[in-house]
Order: sequence, then C-alpha cells, then structure tokens
Amino acid sequence: MRLWLTALVVGILLAGTSAGAAFAQDANAHWYNKDAQTGKFSVILNVPDGTDAILAVAREKGVNTTVLGILADLTFERKVLSCAPLQCFPPSILLGIDKDMNGRYEADDFAWQWSLASGGPGGADPALLHGDTFLQCENATSLTGTDVAFVLVNVYATYFCYSPNLAGTDYALTYATLSFYQAGAGIPAGILPASSVLALKVLAGGSPSWMNFSALVDNVTMGGSTRIDEPNNSRSHFEHVTSK
Repeated sequence: MRLWLTALVVGILLAGTSAGAAFAQDANAHWYNKDAQTGKFSVILNVPDGTDAILAVAREKGVNTTVLGILADLTFERKVLSCAPLQCFPPSILLGIDKDMNGRYEADDFAWQWSLASGGPGGADPALLHGDTFLQCENATSLTGTDVAFVLVNVYATYFCYSPNLAGTDYALTYATLSFYQAGAGIPAGILPASSVLALKVLAGGSPSWMNFSALVDNVTMGGSTRIDEPNNSRSHFEHVTSK
C-alpha cells in the first residue's frame, strides 16, 4: 500500500478470519488445482505478514500493449480465503512500463518499494528502476471479510493507481483510476498514454494491508485478452521479494 511505503505506518496485527481453508505459514505463491473459476487451476497467494514479503504471479512474455491500449479491460477473479480484520485488502495489480523505450521492462519494482519503505519519504533508490517505471493499482479500502465464492474484480473501473515520481525517489502525487492515466494524468511522472506496458503482475504484500492473508486469483484479463489463467498457456512466473 502506498501509505505504508511512504509514511512507514505501523500496522496492528489482529487475529485472522478464515473461510475454512488452512492458512500456509510460509509466504508462497503457486498454481492451485483444488478450486478455480475457469479451467482447472487458479493461483494461490499466501502472505502471513505483508510487512515482510511481496508475492506475485507475473507475466512478461507476450505482454506488449500501451496504457491507452488496455482500453477499459483490466480484470481478474479473486477469492479471499483468510485475512486479518481491517488488513484484508484484495490483491493489487502492477503494470510494468518501458519508460526508457528500449523494448524491455527492467525495473526491480518490488525492491524499489522496499527501498522506499526503509529509506523513508524521498528515500527510494532510483537505480532500482533501471530507467523504467510502473503503475500499481489497488483497492482503496479493506474488505470486510473473506469471500465465499469467486468475485470478479474490475480493476479498470474501481482501483486507484499510482507510480514512482519522475526522479524515482518517491511516489508521484497522482492517485487516480486508470482512465485518468489514459488521458495523460501520468505525464508528470513520465507515463504517457502511449507508454508501452510490457509486464502484468497480480500481487499481495508490501504493507500491513495484508496480514494472515491467503487468496486465489484466476482469469486475469487486460486489453481484451486473457493474460494469466492456466499454467500451460499463460507463460507466467512467480515472484517473492522480501523486505530484507
């Protein structure tokens, strides 16, 4: 969450709620074949302590669109299995932006976020972005509890997005839905409507917004195409970046 990373808000660790699923004690992400919205597999994200780890399912191979080219389609299916009260934010979305226009997305995005958490306001390490940047989109409030069934998340319409500033030392001031970035709201931070989007990640962790958290993610779509769905055709991988 943006507020944690910029202000180092200390979360209160509360007892978790559960939807009947056993919670994994170690942070991990993997394909899961016991429950899915479409096909045979979903992705499970297990984050016991969001202040210690970020977990993501990511796709870069075959992702090549623009901020404007996403159109009005950025969605995924979610099923939150367990979480702590008031620290039960659904998974976020990260869009990797090829800011230096060299045809590759090279930012160490999660490492950059941890550098801001440790360095304080204005203390992120811009070298970790390697000339690129990202948009991270989040639900603005915590869920009230777990999900009894899969829920379609319309990221485009309901999530608020933010990015590193132009210097890469902190977050930019803009906090808005993706449609505003398609209209040019990200230009001061180096994100144009025509900027190339070369990576897509669904993530949990990085702040106390995710405590005792476990959720399923399925059928991730962007720009009119399914991007992450089944292990054999999604060309996805998993990322696990800790604060240490």
